[in-house]
Amino acid sequence: MTPTGAQARDTPARAPARQQIVGLLVVDTDRVSARYECYRPGCPMPHEAPLNSSTTAAFVGGIKARHLSQYHAGETP
Repeated sequence: MTPTGAQARDTPARAPARQQIVGLLVVDTDRVSARYECYRPGCPMPHEAPLNSSTTAAFVGGIKARHLSQYHAGETP
């Protein structure tokens, strides 16, 4: 017999591990910009860029690739 989704979710042994917020992506639709704030120790000021449909993917990709590898190489998320 298999447990239902609710039973599996409510089982204390299956509760997700606690995680800390290490960064925040803020999209300001009034100013049409995006900002990434990293809360890890030793990080520079937030990274901000203009936002439009052609730059959004590049901005997020840059955070995932360059920022994390440049400032947090070897850290576990």
